[in-house]
Amino acid sequence: MKSPPVSPCGGVTAFRRWMRAQDAGRLLASLRVRPVAGFLLRGSALVGAVAWAPGVHPSFAAPFTPALACFLPCAVHRVAFACAHARRRRVTAGSWMAWLPGLALHHFFLAGLMALATLPGAFALGMLLIGTSAVHGRRYRVTWREPFLLVGTFAALLGAVALAWHSQNEWLLAVVGPAALMAQLYLGALAVRYHQARADADRLRAAVHAQLVEQQERDVGRLTQAMAEILGHHQGMDQALHEAGTAADMMKAFGTQRGGLARSGFDDQARQLQDSLRQLQEMVKEVRAKSRRFAGTEPEAVDLGLVLESVQAQVALRFPDVDIHVELEPSRPPRALVRGGPLTLRRVVENLVVNACEGNGEHGASRVFIRARTEPLSGRLEVVIEDDGPGFPPERLNAPAEELYTTKSQGTGLGLYTSECLLRASGGLLHRNNGPGGGALLRILLPREYP
Repeated sequence: MKSPPVSPCGGVTAFRRWMRAQDAGRLLASLRVRPVAGFLLRGSALVGAVAWAPGVHPSFAAPFTPALACFLPCAVHRVAFACAHARRRRVTAGSWMAWLPGLALHHFFLAGLMALATLPGAFALGMLLIGTSAVHGRRYRVTWREPFLLVGTFAALLGAVALAWHSQNEWLLAVVGPAALMAQLYLGALAVRYHQARADADRLRAAVHAQLVEQQERDVGRLTQAMAEILGHHQGMDQALHEAGTAADMMKAFGTQRGGLARSGFDDQARQLQDSLRQLQEMVKEVRAKSRRFAGTEPEAVDLGLVLESVQAQVALRFPDVDIHVELEPSRPPRALVRGGPLTLRRVVENLVVNACEGNGEHGASRVFIRARTEPLSGRLEVVIEDDGPGFPPERLNAPAEELYTTKSQGTGLGLYTSECLLRASGGLLHRNNGPGGGALLRILLPREYP
């Protein structure tokens, strides 16, 4: 039974698919004056080395004229192709079709030198041919489905066999030729699989990023609503405090109608009540102003390294027995986007590091590691705070952070709760875990500034 003939349309589709997978920018960059001059210089040096260079020629003993004749077609094609594309900014299908014969001529040049050289030098040139074919297979993604460069390499090897006819290099070409073709195919297939895996990773990262953005939009919306409710409560508190102040004034007025001793005590109590209410009014005004500023500001770009180093220095003074280590990857990571700027981020990280140092109030950490890097899937900034303390109670790992909840006798329960609220307001996330060897493991994800 005969196999069905290959459809011309299928070949055109395969060539278009192969062409779309190529790096046109790299090709255009290789056609500039310096790369072309370097290619010509390397080829000429190789011809001179195998033909007449002292100390090298005995190992190759290739005749100069045939060696130069093998190099000239490749060199002329490279110069002509570079001149034709000197002012172009894109590579067409016709350009790729014209580029493939140049690669085949390059392979013929190396295979021709191997056919002309004596055995020791021919073996070295054969290794060079295999390496060049493998590199081109990876760069141009040669596979059985897109074997366009493979066909050119095969034709180049046939031409080299004609040069080596009835010579001692026939058997070497019979070994090196298939090895070069297989290396080209193998690395080409690896490049295709790597490209596919990278594309899948990019799609997964985009999907994860979209989910994170959607979750952050919901969190920011809920937090904005909560802030609006807090502002409303502040207005009610302000009104209540105003009424309480009025009542205190009336109490003072009524107290003047009593006896001297009672009136003196009554005046002191009324004065103390007025002072306390005045302080509360100032505090409410300050909190309300900060809430309004915080809710209305845009995220600021914050140098993560400076904040972490500042927290390290500050907490180390408070807990001199704790070894606090900061590790940045890379040494200058991108800047984080945080509402409230560096002060907010410093407060968040400092709260978490202090919690790690204090532990459960009875047993704290002796070592705290702070690592910052760019998270590979979402592209966000990741800060990991890991300690060797008692860790979180199992029942608190998945429970939401609660205001005023603490396991420490002298704690307020506000550190973790405040940090999580501030992070969510900036579009960030806080994950709580226990490390595999014990201790707490906190993972912060922050939006980053893109150049």
